Amino acid sequence: MLCVACGVSAAVASAARQPELVWKTKLGGRIYTSPVVCDLLPNPGLETIVCDSEKRQVVCIGARGERLWSYGEGFSGRLTSTPSAADLDGDGKLEILIAGGPNNLVCLRCDGTLVWRTPTDGEVDWSAPVVGDLDGDGRPEILLGSYGGFHCYSASGHDLWKARQFGGVGSLPAIADINGDGKQEVAVAVDRSLFCLDANGNTLWQVTAPTSCDGVSIGDINGDGKPELVATFDERIIYCLTADGRRLWAYYGGYAGGDNWLTPPALGDMDGDGRMEIVVGDGGGRLRCLDCRGQERWYFSFGHPIGDGPTVGDVDGDGRAEVFAGFDDDGTVLCLNGEPAIAWRFMTDFRVTTSPSLADINGDGRAEVLVASNDNCLYCLRAPGGRRSGRLQWPMRRFDAPQTGALGGAPPAAGGGK
Repeated sequence: MLCVACGVSAAVASAARQPELVWKTKLGGRIYTSPVVCDLLPNPGLETIVCDSEKRQVVCIGARGERLWSYGEGFSGRLTSTPSAADLDGDGKLEILIAGGPNNLVCLRCDGTLVWRTPTDGEVDWSAPVVGDLDGDGRPEILLGSYGGFHCYSASGHDLWKARQFGGVGSLPAIADINGDGKQEVAVAVDRSLFCLDANGNTLWQVTAPTSCDGVSIGDINGDGKPELVATFDERIIYCLTADGRRLWAYYGGYAGGDNWLTPPALGDMDGDGRMEIVVGDGGGRLRCLDCRGQERWYFSFGHPIGDGPTVGDVDGDGRAEVFAGFDDDGTVLCLNGEPAIAWRFMTDFRVTTSPSLADINGDGRAEVLVASNDNCLYCLRAPGGRRSGRLQWPMRRFDAPQTGALGGAPPAAGGGK
């Protein structure tokens, strides 16, 4: 296991090449939501959705940084919930879902016009809508946690069910068919427990830990052809669970002072051996990479709280995945290689409380890095060098635009432009 502290990294950072700033778009207020990149409009390239959080608007940004549309009707509070994008009505076009502001679930067409709005039974803060076809009927459902409860909505905004086993939920669930029955299961963190629910909201199993559960991601970690669940807990505890809730291994990082929460995991094959590594950040500014058996591969300390979950992808085309993270009280975005060392570092003018997003937004074969900062700006960066990018393994906060938190097919943002 390799440990790297920020004092060692500073020398590397000073020698590292800097990313190219492709464009910078300034909004009217701070941005608290991670960029969601998707193929939304017939314009060239991909679009990026963010919330102009304090101005209470959802904004669509084009591939050249141009503002395409915004929507801000009916929100009475700031928007801190990251939007989701999915084709809800089967017409081949994506809809945008926004929750919060503070008690709304809103669906927009791809051009930013309103489809429907439904009230939530509690405030939505840092949770977000998650979209998937839970029951396998070909029509998607929408999952959303609020301080009032955990609900499943139809694609038209009707409330289908509410989980009765627990109360308010502030985390994001992960959804996937983990047991091979053709229907998607729902994994959701509540207090000190991880619940696995069926498509109707019934509990299939529950795992309890000694500290609060922070989040969960799903993927075939060990290459056995079956999905595993990786859950993070306070005091740097990580569980890897089978589809029936059996614990394969546990990692105990221990209390190390300061904020001891962990981000939801990002999953990716860092070394090309066909098995997944697990990358998590914590409130103390540390990033950890574990192998598929829960052994720590490396540990990196930057000394500033991480803003949100890391993302993973081979942006510079060297055949090895990099790790990307933004830092809360520092305004820094770091790109780490697998050694780990700082490949490059970019400074915004204020805090970064979001996850960087990775996507080839203009179709030139080179992935860009989209960063939303509390300095009111959305940045588009490109890695040094002219190589085509490799695989983008965990390119957004929760892997994809529907925010499923589960490894599956290629996410919508991983391809090129139109």
